[in-house]
Amino acid sequence: MIITDKFARKLRDIRISVTDRCNFRCTYCMPKEIYNSNYNFFKKSEILSFEEILRITKILASFGVKKVRLTGGEPLLRNNIHLLIKELTKITEIKDISMTTNGVLLSKKRAHLLKEAGLNRLTVSLDSLDPEKFHKISGSKYSPHDVLKGVQNAKDSGFENIKINTVVKKNINEKDILSMLDYFKDSGCIVRFIEFMDVGNVNLWEKSDVLSLNDIINIISEKYSVSPLERNYKSEVAKRWSYDGGEFGIISSISKPFCGDCSRVRLTAEGKLFTCLFASNSHDVKKLLRSSESNISISNYLMDMWSERDDRYSETRMSKNSYKPIKKAEMSYIGG
Repeated sequence: MIITDKFARKLRDIRISVTDRCNFRCTYCMPKEIYNSNYNFFKKSEILSFEEILRITKILASFGVKKVRLTGGEPLLRNNIHLLIKELTKITEIKDISMTTNGVLLSKKRAHLLKEAGLNRLTVSLDSLDPEKFHKISGSKYSPHDVLKGVQNAKDSGFENIKINTVVKKNINEKDILSMLDYFKDSGCIVRFIEFMDVGNVNLWEKSDVLSLNDIINIISEKYSVSPLERNYKSEVAKRWSYDGGEFGIISSISKPFCGDCSRVRLTAEGKLFTCLFASNSHDVKKLLRSSESNISISNYLMDMWSERDDRYSETRMSKNSYKPIKKAEMSYIGG
């Protein structure tokens, strides 16, 4: 059964946060001033079990979901995540399973386990190749070398076309744009630059800190000849370009939003469903999963949820040229 929301958008993708914990403290996601030793992360009993994740995914797959992306926090901190992936591959309707990770836990063994379990694609976050800048942005003990080692382990395990996500913030790492493209040009990896977004409430977002799609293109065009590429599919979030034989993408949620084709729902580690990355309200499916409700009852609830969806925050955030901050879920909680 195919279901659509109030803007005729179909449900096609689910992003599943498997943990709220992370071994990084990125300034735009989990600033260490807040996510410190006093911060209360979820207890094991509070997060969804693999069985519960599979149950909700099977129901959503019956409505047209074909793609699953595993996120966090850092998804590789979830024990035996490869076992969840193996079970997800058994859901007939699911055609693509991917993961977003910071890469430092991608040991040879773990990369092999992920590939053998059936993970189709990997996206690795890397905001700078400069060690000092990397430490400042990530708030971690790791280095760019640790991330690059994880990328190589993934390639050695058979992963192809690995995407490298770089969040760009003005006056922080805009000078890294060309160095990222230079480094990954002949690697088989695709760099995607992400405009600094106002996800959550703790990253002190200001529009003046945003390096827009046009800004990024102008910087790249100083060195490379760039040409736009067609979208791989209708709801693809990244706009694509070629550059001297390579490829890069830009995710422009701020300057050129893509709400009109959004087909995603997001499941948090504690079992809340969000119909938009910037939503302030959620739907408690864990309560349903842990009750005596039948799959039919839960299905009806989810159908109503999606059919009532009218989210288009990225298109309306700057309405009347005045930004009005609202209370939103944090990036590490909602899973990006």
